Amino acid sequence: MYPYVKANLRKRFPYEDGWIIRKLDKERADNPDFIVERRKKTHVDKVVVEVVAECKITPEHLEELERHTKKFDVEGVRILTRIIVVCAGADTSIVPKDVDLMVLRSCEC
Repeated sequence: MYPYVKANLRKRFPYEDGWIIRKLDKERADNPDFIVERRKKTHVDKVVVEVVAECKITPEHLEELERHTKKFDVEGVRILTRIIVVCAGADTSIVPKDVDLMVLRSCEC
């Protein structure tokens, strides 16, 4: 699943535009699955990406995403967006409008 996520992120955030995609270690620390970042002269743009391999987004998933966002929202960093990655057919009805969804067709619910 993760190679498909990284490939889709790369299409949206191209290397040529300065974007770096990092898969973070969730085993060692409370991290999101991916951070996408681009350094500018005065700040760093970041995108927080959480992969949910379940067929329904729960309030716990949204709380986890919020916790990760706060962790990276420090001075000199601009959080451009937050993305939840789900399988095709997942119930995303509770996801707020300010969170982007990426639907993977490579897996289905």
